[in-house]
Order: sequence, then structure tokens, then C-alpha cells
Amino acid sequence: MTSSFLAEINRAYQAVHTAKEDAFWVALMGLDTDTAGARTRKEEAELAWNRFLQDPDRIAAVQAALEAAPADDVPALQGWLTTLKAHALADAGARALHEDIVAAEGRLAAARAGMDLGYQAADGFVKASSVKLGMMLKSEKDEALRKAAWEGMRSIEPFVLANGFLDVVRKRNAIARQHGFSDYYAWSTQRTEQLDVDAIFGLLDDLEVATRDAAQRAVDDLVAQHGPDAAKPWNILFLGSGDALAEQDPYFSFADAVDRWGRSFAALGVDYRGAELVLDLVDREGKYSNGFMHGPEVAWRQDGAFKPARIHFTSNAIPGVVGAGFRATNTLFHEGGHAAHFANIDMPAPCFGQEFAPTSPGFCEVQSMFLQSLLTDADWLVRYARDADGTPMPADVIERGVRATQPLEPLLKRAWLAICYGERAIYQIPDEELTAERVLAVLREVEERILPLDGGAWRPVLSVPHLLAGESSAYYHAYVLAEMAVQQTRRFFLGRDGHLVDNPAIGPDLARAYWQPGNSRPFFDYIEALTGSTLTADALAEQLNRTADEAVSTVRDQLGKEPELPRFDGDVDLNATIRIIHGNEDVAELDGDWAAFAARFRDWVNGLA
Repeated sequence: MTSSFLAEINRAYQAVHTAKEDAFWVALMGLDTDTAGARTRKEEAELAWNRFLQDPDRIAAVQAALEAAPADDVPALQGWLTTLKAHALADAGARALHEDIVAAEGRLAAARAGMDLGYQAADGFVKASSVKLGMMLKSEKDEALRKAAWEGMRSIEPFVLANGFLDVVRKRNAIARQHGFSDYYAWSTQRTEQLDVDAIFGLLDDLEVATRDAAQRAVDDLVAQHGPDAAKPWNILFLGSGDALAEQDPYFSFADAVDRWGRSFAALGVDYRGAELVLDLVDREGKYSNGFMHGPEVAWRQDGAFKPARIHFTSNAIPGVVGAGFRATNTLFHEGGHAAHFANIDMPAPCFGQEFAPTSPGFCEVQSMFLQSLLTDADWLVRYARDADGTPMPADVIERGVRATQPLEPLLKRAWLAICYGERAIYQIPDEELTAERVLAVLREVEERILPLDGGAWRPVLSVPHLLAGESSAYYHAYVLAEMAVQQTRRFFLGRDGHLVDNPAIGPDLARAYWQPGNSRPFFDYIEALTGSTLTADALAEQLNRTADEAVSTVRDQLGKEPELPRFDGDVDLNATIRIIHGNEDVAELDGDWAAFAARFRDWVNGLA
């Protein structure tokens, strides 16, 4: 039995954490007709959570408890000490400033949510979410409409700059300087990754140098094929993917996305350990414009008994749009991977299982991005991507898709780099020079340096919602570090087992090596413990720099071996309670019969047409 002090800190944290996360879900999903009130309640709950973690007296109390703690309590108390130190602020003035930042972020979020976003068509303005605009850049055949969609995306930047983002940047930098750091980005990465910002960007620099020539070749080849306008940011994704997205679309029915996810994860041996999952998958007005996973109730071991998690995750699929089915599947694998990670944390206090500092954002993204990486493997596609008649995606369709998309791969990852370098550059602008004009000039310089395009990025840096929210600011580098780790993890499993698709060892191995310990270890230690190698950019650079012929050779090798690989023919049992909603509408609930559950979702989606 834990001590009364440890039991109380565990109980008190769970209360503020759950309140914060439930309020977060209601506000960002647009579940309350009183949107202003919902955002106010979210901000109040977030302030209470921050006050709990930033209370200096609580650190002193944990340190005192450690001195007299029985041996069984020491790991949990050490976890609490690490967590509280990761959130500690210098003094009462810093804590007041932090609350001011949270309030300013709330005002910015409310303004962005109320923005009249869309694109200018020939017959007038058309409202559209950033998700819809982004999908138009990939699939809209009319170049004029693609350009209009890109201009719509760019309109987000001056809007947020005029509605509080500059004030947020100044305040974030001010609190970082109070803690002895040059800027907010440097402070934030040290708190969350326990890594020096220069070490992080050293790895990013390695990838930037390694992929520079391949990215330039990709653009040059498209210009040679389609003319100079191919290098325009509103054309590159559409021309770079050729007809691959449209050709593969019939094999990725959105209505079958949930079934595809469940069957594939079950075949990998993924076990959610009794978690309650709530999924909201379709885009709608008033809903946050990016997929995410949050866990209102943390998985942990309480007095020797495992306490399952309650987890929410969301996507922004738009049924009927080309690519919607792949996007939904991709998000289910990504956010479902996050959920598997947090559902499997088995440590003696809830501080180990929450997704904030000292939990590494980069390491969290490894889990989601590793699982979603299967979606482009030829052996996975031939098993799980099927048309309405149940016909598997043909080998020639897979090959054409790889030939079309592989040359673009280095450019896609460099777009991530542009976001990272751009965000860091914003925080390096001196306060007296921090104007909307200076920010936009800096971002255009970064985009044009990293992406060899005529006019900047197809996804403008400040259109990325991560940069606005406190919890995801100074975060985007995590995706790049994670992709490096994903490629090392893939190399490990492929080298040991020969395949990833339907490999039942993957779920248990990830649970043991990556998931169960929670945030008790630094990011890089996990990767080295499983793969035997320290994290580098090498495996990712090798994958990005492959030629189309080399990528097709891998496809043919996978397809040749696929018939001999083990198949999963059992019942789908993810060991979870799953409920699918659409705002306040209940869509489907899993009652033990997976096929019936998947069918209810399928029927609902088909009814939207």
C-alpha cells in the first residue's frame, strides 16, 4: 500500500488532469453551443492543472517524502520529482506571466476558430477548413482553384499575426529569459525533450544537408515534365503525386477505414489493455482542424492493480473528397498508435502516463508514425487496401504510386524542416523588431531556403496550428526526430523478422520496450535499447534519397514474399471499449462484435453521401 502522501498526490493530480482534458475535448470538438463559455472553462481547467504542477511547495513536499519513503514508493516519488521540476517556474512573477500567456493563447485560439476561412472561386467566396484547403492542393484538377486554396491557407498567417500571436511570442520569450534561456524555443525543448536546442537542430541540419540535392532533383524533374509553373507551391503536390492519389482512392474507402485499422492492429498484436476509446473522425464546422490524441484518464498501476486509460482521438476526414479514405486510415493508425502507447503505460504513478513534460514529444510521435508507416508498404497494401468488390490493390497500381511519389519524399520531409526552422526563427527575432512584416519576411526566407519552390511552402508555416497552442508550440521538430527513429525501428524489425505487416511480435515488443515505461527514460535511450543504435538521420536520409527504381525494387521484393507471410484470421479483439461519435451524435459503439461495429460505422458514412 502506498503512503498517504503518495496516494494524495496521485489522486489530486488525476482530478486536475481529467478536468483539464475533458474541458479541452469539449472546447476543441465544438461540443458546447456556448463556444466562448467552453473555451473559458478549458482555460480555467488548464490554469488549475498548471498551478498544480508549478507549485514550488509541492516539489519541497516530494523531496521531504523521498527522504523517509519506503523502498516501494521511491520510483513513484522520483517520477513526481522529475515531472514537477519539468514544470517548475522561477517565482511568483513567472507563474503570473505563465497564466497571462495561457489567457493570451486562449484569445488567439478563439479568434482563429472564428476566422472566416476559405477560398475565392469564380462565383464567389467558398468557406472551407484548412483541412479541405490542404486536400485541394493534392487533388483539385483546376489549377486556379488550387491556387485559390493555397491563398486561403496563406490568409491564416496575417490573420493570426493581427489577432494576438505577436503578443504570445513576446510573452513566451519573456518567460524563457526569466529562466536563463535565450528564447522560448530553447527553453521549451530543454523542458520537454531534456535536450539542448542545438543538439536537436544538429540532427535536423544533418537531414537538411543529406536531402538537399534529392529535393532539388525532384523539383527540376517536375519542371522538365510540366514547365516552370510546376515549381509553384499550389502545383507541386498535385503534379508530384501524378494520378496516384486518385488511382489508389477506390482501394481506400473511407467507410471501411475503421475496419481496416482494427484488423491490422489486431494482426500486429496491439492490445489497448481495457482502455475506453472515443473517436471523432469527420470534419465539421467549429471542430479543431488537426488530428490529435489526448488521454483524460491516465493508465497506471495503483496499489498493484492496473488502471486502464480513457483516451480521445480525432481526425478531420471529408467523405467524398479524393484521398479522404487514405487520410482517415492514416489518422486512425497515427492517433491509434498514440493511444496504444498511452494505454500500455504501466508505472506506479499517473505522472508517468500523461502526455506532457517530461514526456518527450519526439518519442510519442515514434509510436504513431511507426504504425502509420505500414500504410505505404506494398505487402500491407495488397492485404488491406481493397475496392468495393473486395479486390486487392493491383501490383501495377502500387508500383505507379511509388514511382510517382518517391521522388517527392525528400521534399515532403523538408517541408517539415521548414516549419521547424521557421518557428525557431520567429523566437529569435528581437522584441523591438517583432512585427508582422518581419515575421512574414523571415518565414518566406526560411521556406525558400529549405524548399526549392517558386513562392514558398504549400503549407505556410503559420497556418500550422501547432505553433499557436502552448502545448504544441516549439514541438514540430518532434515529428522529424520521430521519423528518424521510425526508420531505425523499421530497420530493426525488418532485419530481425523480415516483415512488418501482420507481424504479431510488433505489438508486444513495442509494449515492452517503448510503451510500458512511460516517461521514465529519455527519448534517445529507448531507441538505442530496442535497435542497438543511437539516433541519427542516416536511416531516414537513406530512405528519402532512394530513386524511384530502387523504391519499386523494394515493392517487388515485398510482393514476392507476401504470400508466404503469416496471415491473421482470428477475431478482432483490441481489448478496448470503443465509441465513435460525430460531435454530440453517437455513431457506433463496440459491444464485442467487431464486424457489427465496423458495419454500423460503414452504414453511417455511406448515409452521409
